[in-house]
Amino acid sequence: MTYVRPLALALLAVAALAYAEAAVAVYLDGAIDGTAVSLVQKALADAETRGAPLVVVLNTYGGYLAPMDKMVEMLINAKTPVYAYVPPGAKAVSAGAFVAMAARKIYMAPTAQIGAAEPRPPDPKVVNYAAARMRSLAQAKWNDSRVDVAVSFVTQNRVLTGREAIELGIAEPPPQWTFLAEHRRDPLAQLINALSDPIILIALTALGAVLIAYEVLAAGFQGAGVLGGVLIALALYLLGQLGAEWLWAALALGGAALIAAEMLTGHGALALTGTALLAAALYMAAAGQPYHQTQAAAYAAAGILATAAVALAYLGYKVRQALRRRPQDYTTQLIGAVGVAKTPTAPGKPGVVYAAGEEWTAEADEEIPQGAKVTITAIEGLTLKVKKHQQPS
Repeated sequence: MTYVRPLALALLAVAALAYAEAAVAVYLDGAIDGTAVSLVQKALADAETRGAPLVVVLNTYGGYLAPMDKMVEMLINAKTPVYAYVPPGAKAVSAGAFVAMAARKIYMAPTAQIGAAEPRPPDPKVVNYAAARMRSLAQAKWNDSRVDVAVSFVTQNRVLTGREAIELGIAEPPPQWTFLAEHRRDPLAQLINALSDPIILIALTALGAVLIAYEVLAAGFQGAGVLGGVLIALALYLLGQLGAEWLWAALALGGAALIAAEMLTGHGALALTGTALLAAALYMAAAGQPYHQTQAAAYAAAGILATAAVALAYLGYKVRQALRRRPQDYTTQLIGAVGVAKTPTAPGKPGVVYAAGEEWTAEADEEIPQGAKVTITAIEGLTLKVKKHQQPS
């Protein structure tokens, strides 16, 4: 008799597993942004390939409108059943409430929350759109007072606990699932998702614009414009205005441009930075595949960060080396010296001159083609005044 009770419990556990529904899980925690869209797209493709339902496990305060709309469209047009689940203590509020409502059924733990979906700031045009969106999603499941409850998430910023949602028929207690696969944000996606704060996105966009403007105004290719373009592409991706494929393309093109520019500059930093961008593009492209093994994500992210760190360290070393090498009396050393024009120089159009072992911004009162020898006639600050070099007769 001592072994009867444990044996009975074991048999009940086996029976429960036998009746558990097999499914694919995707975990949506953090902001709903471009990384969330890519994650759900990958998980949905996996579920459809396996012929299994998709369970969207929600624990989010919300996110951006455009990524939310893309995710809702994917879920309501899925070729496999989609269920939403809000675990104990978790929440599906703001944009998360729309994602939950797009599922065929909503399952909630008693201590979970759903609702609070009024847009901020509450612009009437956006509020009306959000209310209509919520109404259409609710009407696809119900034709009674539950539709009004769902709409009140938007119009009244109403929030329900899991227990209240179950009592009102909005949600159901969760069943038993056996997850065939679980999809979560990998370390790189988590890092990118951490940048989804509106203030950070504004800063990324502004910094990108400043870097592009600097590239336009500076003499010669500096690589700053490429990095500025990548930052703007990243911000647009997080806002849901660009798909993941466009971000991969921006990273790959930026990396290729920096590596190509290395042939002109020859100091190593551009090549290392370009390699890091290409590695990020290749990793993100591979991670977008349904059967990509996330076990390699930590190694890829570590490799990218290590490469970027090496690039920054090398750049800092070169700067320190240049500062140590440049003497205080460089004026007397440079005037009369002969250099080579790295870029074309003309009146009103500064160029770059290589002289005394480093590159300088240069101005001239005549047109000087790239590759021509020049003579340094004067120095103003850190800008050289040059003219075409005349061979002695």
